[in-house]
Amino acid sequence: MSFSLEGTVRSLLRNRLQASLTLVGMSVGVAMVVIVSGLGLGAHQKIEAQLQSAGPTLITIHSGNYTPGPAASSGEDASGGEVGQGGGALSLGDSGTVSDVNGNNPNVKAVRSEVKMSRYHSPATPLTDAELAVLGGLADVTAIAASLDGNVSLASNADTLMKVVHVNGFQSDWPELQGWKLSAGRWPTPAEQSAGAAVALLPDGAAARLWPNAPTPIGKTLQFNGQAVQVVGTFSGHDEDAGAIIPQVYADLPEARRLLGREDYDSITVRAGAVDVMSALAAKISAKMRELHKLPADTFDDFRVQTQAVSAMRGLGTSPATVRSVHSNLFNLDQASYVEMARSLRRAGQTFSLLLAGGAAVSLLVGGIGIMNIMLVSVTARTREIGLRVAVGARTRDVMIQFLAEAIALATLGGLLGVVIGAAGLTTVRHTLHWATAISPTMLVLALVMASVTGVVFGYGPARRAAILDPVIALRAE
Repeated sequence: MSFSLEGTVRSLLRNRLQASLTLVGMSVGVAMVVIVSGLGLGAHQKIEAQLQSAGPTLITIHSGNYTPGPAASSGEDASGGEVGQGGGALSLGDSGTVSDVNGNNPNVKAVRSEVKMSRYHSPATPLTDAELAVLGGLADVTAIAASLDGNVSLASNADTLMKVVHVNGFQSDWPELQGWKLSAGRWPTPAEQSAGAAVALLPDGAAARLWPNAPTPIGKTLQFNGQAVQVVGTFSGHDEDAGAIIPQVYADLPEARRLLGREDYDSITVRAGAVDVMSALAAKISAKMRELHKLPADTFDDFRVQTQAVSAMRGLGTSPATVRSVHSNLFNLDQASYVEMARSLRRAGQTFSLLLAGGAAVSLLVGGIGIMNIMLVSVTARTREIGLRVAVGARTRDVMIQFLAEAIALATLGGLLGVVIGAAGLTTVRHTLHWATAISPTMLVLALVMASVTGVVFGYGPARRAAILDPVIALRAE
């Protein structure tokens, strides 16, 4: 006599009340697993989102390592009044030698004790598509965009109040990187971006200064000498235009290159996946840039990598010694503070998940005990049936498989019901309590597997007990 699925179903139907109670217990346990996993995953995703938005995650790469510090017009800090870079990439140290005050170049640290860095790569290697491609392939880079800018005169017959605009080239990731919000019109489409269509965006303030009497600048045309560019949208969230004398115009990168007559970039901006990886990513960028530019060990960087904390510091009106001192520690301060913040948040999330997982494990254990209980009762109630099956030729293995199959069937059915209840519970929690939740297909499959494994573990004992019954004693049972 072999295992029969039909026999398993009939056995469960004969004990409907016990089977139903076991299904309820098992489904509650699996539902708890699903709900806890969903809450834990949702909390993890929310924590990661908070880590990304909690602090500065932008890193900007500029070509060259020297600009007149006191005359820096971009608002970047000047590190010391000497011919130091805006941003303080290089500065004269106490010993009179040049040191990397950003502290974000591991190559500098590695060779400092072995090779004295005294050479400069001049002229500096310009930023091109090669740098854009290499940096875009780094891990932890979630967005990257290049930019270039410059003043361009409008045609003499242009209908604008201003006759000179500051053209900025941007890529599709730029609005997300800078936190722009569309005020009117639309963003350029990806097809327009890649094809270099003659379309442009305007900050709200620039639109008002170019056409002060127009109800909307959408559809207006900027007439350059030999080129017409159509305005397709306006946006807010751009602080630079507020105090600018010349209106800012944002054209897609290929169009800006044509208007400015350039092929290189002024800067490349990348966004790190989270604040706690920003410092490590800046170090990777420096290493990749040195490798790409083929800089020898005794040669200083011909570029500068600035995190937001460094680039936000103003040098004008500040003591050069103070600026150098602060700059030399900003990198390590960023790294220590943000990494520690990330660790604390993640530890809190892990503790929360472990506490919930403990409750789910108890619920699943209760469901497993319920399965063991009903199977033990079933073995006791069906002792005579077991003896008859053995007497007519059933093997020990057949009896054991039959009872084990009933336990697995109960666990699996309870698991399916638990998955449905758990998914419904997560949906309810998300819409009523507004908690962060997430449902993963892998999580649902794992819950079902756990239910089946629970059926095997807790059903094995009763199945084994039924299989080893003495048929003579079993036949005498009432």
